[in-house]
Amino acid sequence: MKKLLVIMAVGLAGVWANAETTEMTPMNGDMSMQGNRTWVCGMHFKGTSKGFKVIAGKFKTTAYGTLKCTSFKGTKWSRPVKITMGAKCFGPQVGLGWLKFKGIGTEISLFNADPDVILGKYLAVNGDAAVIIGAGTFRAVKVGWPQLAMNMAIKLDKGFGATVGLDHLYISENGGEVIEPPTPN
Repeated sequence: MKKLLVIMAVGLAGVWANAETTEMTPMNGDMSMQGNRTWVCGMHFKGTSKGFKVIAGKFKTTAYGTLKCTSFKGTKWSRPVKITMGAKCFGPQVGLGWLKFKGIGTEISLFNADPDVILGKYLAVNGDAAVIIGAGTFRAVKVGWPQLAMNMAIKLDKGFGATVGLDHLYISENGGEVIEPPTPN
């Protein structure tokens, strides 16, 4: 059942990312860009959410995963990423408890010359709930001239807690292998 859910979600998650002038070709381990490409992008991740926040407080989400894009001609692009949410002390969010999760997401990226622009700061709406097991989601938008990017994700949670709110989401390059999220004390 879990594999069927993942296959269905990945199938629904594949979205078009239009890159104005990029073609990634391997050159001595690096990538160079040429030409016009359209990319299909997806992301998988796992992490934890924990804390207590009712407008004020700290409820932080940290996840690690891989962002992958493929062009129609078979050019592949991949980066290990770190996803964080919940850095502000005050904000329109209510959250309490501890959740461990796995998830998949999609990225729609328009008017960008390079998939690297997917990394950065987003405004996100999120919601999670679990009593032993549960589910969650987030939707995030990044706007910067001339780009527009939107991220959508679904998560399977375990633990005890709930969160709902509006916050900043950061997707940054992890710089290495995918690291397991830390276990809370």
